[in-house]
Amino acid sequence: MRQSPEDEIPRDDRLAGTIRRTRAGMIVERLLRAFWPLGSLTAAFWSVLAFGLPELLTRGQMIAVLVATGLAALWLGWRGVGAFRWPSPREARDRVDSTLPGAPLAALEDAQALGTGDPGSRAVWAAHLARMRRAATAARPVAPDLRLASRDPFALRLAALVLLGAALVFAGGEGLRGVGAAIRPAGPSRVATGPSFEGWAEPPDYTGRPTLYLPDIHSATPVSVPAGTRITIRVYGGEGADFALDESVSEGTPAALAESAPGIASAEFEVRRDGAVSLTRGGGALGNWSFAVEPDLPPTIALAEPVTMVEEGKTRIAYLAKDDHGIAKARAEIALDPSRADRRYGLAVEPVARPPLVIDLPMPMTGAGAEVNEALVDDFSKSPFAGLPVLLTLSAEDAIGQRGDSGPIATLLPARPFYDPLAAALVEQRRDLLWSPENATRVTRVLRAVTVQPDEVFDSPRAYLITRAAIRELAGANARGKAADVVDDVAEALWRAALLIEDGGLTGAKARLDRARERLSEALRNDASDEEIARLMDELRQATQDYMQQMAREAIERGEQQKADNAPQGQTMTQDQIQELMRRIQELSEQGRKAEAEQLLGMLQQLLDSMRMQVTQGGEGQGGQGQRTMQGLADALREQQGLADDSFQELQRKFRENRDQAESGQGENGSPQPGAEGDQRGPSASDLARRQEALRQLMEGMQGDLPGEAGEAAREAMRQAERSMGDARDRLNQGDAAGALDRQAEAIDRLREGMREMSKDMRQDGQQVGEGEQDSQSRAQNGRDPLGRPLGSRGGIGGSENMLPNADAIARGRALLDEIRRRAGEQFRPQLELDYLRRLLDQF
Repeated sequence: MRQSPEDEIPRDDRLAGTIRRTRAGMIVERLLRAFWPLGSLTAAFWSVLAFGLPELLTRGQMIAVLVATGLAALWLGWRGVGAFRWPSPREARDRVDSTLPGAPLAALEDAQALGTGDPGSRAVWAAHLARMRRAATAARPVAPDLRLASRDPFALRLAALVLLGAALVFAGGEGLRGVGAAIRPAGPSRVATGPSFEGWAEPPDYTGRPTLYLPDIHSATPVSVPAGTRITIRVYGGEGADFALDESVSEGTPAALAESAPGIASAEFEVRRDGAVSLTRGGGALGNWSFAVEPDLPPTIALAEPVTMVEEGKTRIAYLAKDDHGIAKARAEIALDPSRADRRYGLAVEPVARPPLVIDLPMPMTGAGAEVNEALVDDFSKSPFAGLPVLLTLSAEDAIGQRGDSGPIATLLPARPFYDPLAAALVEQRRDLLWSPENATRVTRVLRAVTVQPDEVFDSPRAYLITRAAIRELAGANARGKAADVVDDVAEALWRAALLIEDGGLTGAKARLDRARERLSEALRNDASDEEIARLMDELRQATQDYMQQMAREAIERGEQQKADNAPQGQTMTQDQIQELMRRIQELSEQGRKAEAEQLLGMLQQLLDSMRMQVTQGGEGQGGQGQRTMQGLADALREQQGLADDSFQELQRKFRENRDQAESGQGENGSPQPGAEGDQRGPSASDLARRQEALRQLMEGMQGDLPGEAGEAAREAMRQAERSMGDARDRLNQGDAAGALDRQAEAIDRLREGMREMSKDMRQDGQQVGEGEQDSQSRAQNGRDPLGRPLGSRGGIGGSENMLPNADAIARGRALLDEIRRRAGEQFRPQLELDYLRRLLDQF
């Protein structure tokens, strides 16, 4: 027997609220299970609309999609309504009761069936109801079951949710606005929505300025733009007469709108002066802009520092160029300034007119900006202007061709210093000859006086041969009144001879070192400035390095490594120690301790003299004579090769002359037509014959000075070389260049054979002298060469000491980098070479 629920269920508001909340959750649960297909369809369709589906479909396609989607939604809605059942309060109470132990809510609805007349039985029943009421107070709302995995095995609802989220984040519903336009019936053509005009102001490309969009400019103040800025105005829709353009910034006739496409009119013009631009439609203003022109000023350029001389007589020209938008290129022009020259001796006559030197200045590899600060390092020592006063003009050019220059700058073009008096004399005569061909007679006399006693003046046979050949060539051309035609060739020969004298041999290196040391010593005694001391120290470092390298080269060429190894321990000195000693000398001079610096300088001289004694020990006598003979043979070989090259050029010249005569014909007397190549291009056959005879006489003298260790094979090779040279001379006098070439080739072969035999004889003689147990023991004890450099395990230069580059190596590296930059700035070079140079600079 059951009791009435109103009588038995406790009237607890909290329990009633629990049942209501549980029922609400059941409503949501059943709605979700009934209508999730409809919601997924709605979310997916809204998402594709938001992503722009109407823009992709035609009107008919869009209507078809809407109809199909609508029918699907109606069917899913009807199916959802049929599946939905509203939960009753008892269903909610039963769900709550199912979560409680013993189902207390259902028990409270029961009634006592037996023992109703027994007081004890009623007491037990009452106790049971009380316990159920207490259990019912623990009831809590039951959460709805929203899981749909069993009803949606393909997770279509999740795909729709992801699509909806993407549309909300990235599309924002923009595509929905096109649904109405997509299904609206087509009417007359209309202009696309948006502004009815557009406009741009594009500055020139070289300025690097951004393009301005005119509809975004609303300021009443004038807009500052570079000269040449291009304005483009474009209007859409309406008749052409509806729009009116008025501008006062261009030159000439004001620009007007013209139709560029159906429904589109445009105008383009450049801003050349201050003014305004206005655009109206039907009398109403669409836009008004004022422009102020920024004038494009020409670039400026000037020397950043005075022109200076760097190592080996190179010239450094540092410049600073500025422009409002950027430098395109820069160059330097060097012209002779005779008014400031010391017009004495060879410079007393008027100089020959020469075009100025024009050099492209280096530019930054990453593109020139508004300011360029670079330096050109180049060697102008061979220039006719070297060592003379010049006018230097720097010029810079911007992207539109505007140029600015520094004006003439009076300076002295640095030249390579020659410390050997003979080399300096040859260079001076070279300068006088390049100054004017009128000095040819004077130069010839001076050079003949210099070479009158070659044995006492010239240490290099090759330098003597080159000088004598230059004298003969200049004298012959001067006698014919054509000295100007051979000036360049003679100047080149004198330069080669001066370099051989200045740089060729230990004696010259020692002389340069002594002169550098004496100048530094005198500067220390006279309390010279720190700048002068630093310059002389750099000169001394360079001379010391050249001297040590020449000592090592001659020691190796003489084959005296074993003799040098016999030097006592402790008497060698490394290059690093020498550099450290010179650094200490400079520090003492900068501190004012000139006397101590001079003492260290004397110590350095003693050490270098001692080192030379070790290297040249045993170098005199037969070994020294043999080495001089080898050097003479090498010089003769190089001179003979040069003669062969000139003879070949003479043969080519005659071949071209005969060919041209055959093609174009000759005059009545058999002379070539004007314009044909004459005999003045290169040395003539008679000049080559005189040079060949001079070389033959040198070979004849060398045969009488052969050392005792020279074998019969070497002597016979030299005699055959002399005979071949005589035959070549005779052929040249006869005008047979082809036959002379054959004889010269034989002379070259015999010279090479003589050098091989002579070297073999010298090595055999050196082995007999150098063998011995004491020599091998000395090499085992002394692990350094005569210059103090450590020897490797196989006799090569090596060691595990500090291998970091010293200051000189760093300076040479910087000089190399400057040279690469200079060449990279020469725009006339091939593009392939410029690309290679840029790749080198990118690595540094």
